[in-house]
Amino acid sequence: MRNFIVALCLLTALWIGGCALAPHYEKPQLTVVGIDLIDASFSEQHLRVRVKAHNPNAIALPIRSIEYAVAFGGEPLGHGQTDAAFVVPAKGDADFAMTVTTHLATALVKFLPRLKDGGHGLEYRVVGKVQTGLAFFSEFPFDERGKL
Repeated sequence: MRNFIVALCLLTALWIGGCALAPHYEKPQLTVVGIDLIDASFSEQHLRVRVKAHNPNAIALPIRSIEYAVAFGGEPLGHGQTDAAFVVPAKGDADFAMTVTTHLATALVKFLPRLKDGGHGLEYRVVGKVQTGLAFFSEFPFDERGKL
């Protein structure tokens, strides 16, 4: 029994020490640098959004995919995902593209009354998940909110 307790204490100490040594990541900063129309119909539009990512961390961040959904004023506007895997170098920048599918015609009908009043305080929300190539930090969700 005593050996079991000693082994349990050692395993607990190793686990706590491992948690303390696990790297802490800051979120990469993303900036939209361009938007191109791929194709459009009245009900649906497909856009290519070009984004610059800055990694403030001391380790490269391999991104397998980013999936997300966008809403304005609580109404779904569109969804999308990255076109291919990419790596944001340590303390560096990387450009990547995302395909976005929007439903602007439907959304505009709902937003026109708000925009007519100046659109003050129109809330937006971007929800999704990032899948990385890191073994100990393979996936993390994000939920960004704000007002226009």
